[in-house]
Amino acid sequence: MSVAPALAPLNPAALQQAISSAPDRVTAVLARVSGSAGRWTGTFGTADVTTQAPVEPEGRFRLGSVTKMFIATVVLQLAAEHRVDLHRPVQEYLPDVLPDTYPPISVRRLLNYTSGLAELTEKDLPMDPQGIVEHRFDDHPLAELVAKAVRHPRLFDEPGSMQSYGATGYYVAAMLVEKLTGHSYQQEITNRIVRPLRLRHTTAPEIDPTIPGPHAHGYITVPQPCGGSCLKDITEQNPGAGGMISTTADLDRFMTELFRGRLLSPAQLGEMLTVPDVPYLGGSDRDPGHGRAYYGAGPMRATVGGITVWGKTGSTFGYTDGMFVTPDLRRRLVYSFNPTTGGGNDLALVNRILSAAFADRLAGGRAQ
Repeated sequence: MSVAPALAPLNPAALQQAISSAPDRVTAVLARVSGSAGRWTGTFGTADVTTQAPVEPEGRFRLGSVTKMFIATVVLQLAAEHRVDLHRPVQEYLPDVLPDTYPPISVRRLLNYTSGLAELTEKDLPMDPQGIVEHRFDDHPLAELVAKAVRHPRLFDEPGSMQSYGATGYYVAAMLVEKLTGHSYQQEITNRIVRPLRLRHTTAPEIDPTIPGPHAHGYITVPQPCGGSCLKDITEQNPGAGGMISTTADLDRFMTELFRGRLLSPAQLGEMLTVPDVPYLGGSDRDPGHGRAYYGAGPMRATVGGITVWGKTGSTFGYTDGMFVTPDLRRRLVYSFNPTTGGGNDLALVNRILSAAFADRLAGGRAQ
């Protein structure tokens, strides 16, 4: 039987080199490594390109799809309370959300990305730089986002037969939370997770476009009619469906308490960390699952230098972030950076940070 590699000693120089390798299209980076195997905090770039203010190690940032981890936790809590059955079709709880022609899609398959629901495209929402700037304060209710997505063909015919990462299933899951509780999903996240864990710098705004407290600005590069380009500040924007705001310290605490079982029972945490044994749609040897599913009910499982880690990445306009932990919590990583390309993960930078944090080198594991 092979023995998994030991966790490498923490290498602050490699970590600082990793975040300092950010390309010009990234204006700010901050990262925090915690755990019994060592601690480190580092920053790079500037929080404000106009004033050249330094990046605050405890600055706040937008979470984007990391919000899915909070939604999944709330749904699994509701399952533990017998308010929802993960095996039952979501159509039984939300009868008027998905088309009648759709096959039954269980709540579990929403959470583990095997629903086959289609995703939004550039035809549904502005995704070009100028459109992002002009429409960043637009409100898009969950029901509207789902209605637009289901106009497109499903990704695969049989729910549960494949895995494909996406947002639509979590829009439906958030609607399910609201139907079952009578509260917004943001309020349920606040009541069930933020307040009990005393995440004092974490918010789940519904309409407030600002980021309270110290934070790095978010920017996007917009082409100019006369040639060239310029940076537009898009820090303020409608929070939308992935609009939570937090800090590296708060996310570290969230992941720590999640894996310690404070938020979920062992059975529900096991559900969250169960990766379905199915192909990953369009997967290859280059993805973290090597052509197979690698997401559980919320988080992804990855291998970095032979070390298994669990975590989640996220991005929204001007902000990209992620959090990863070893299952024993001996090493935990949270990072955030500010790309000027409209969001999305800069995989090269993410992989360098992951490898420096978990493998003591600057190349290695993959994430998406």
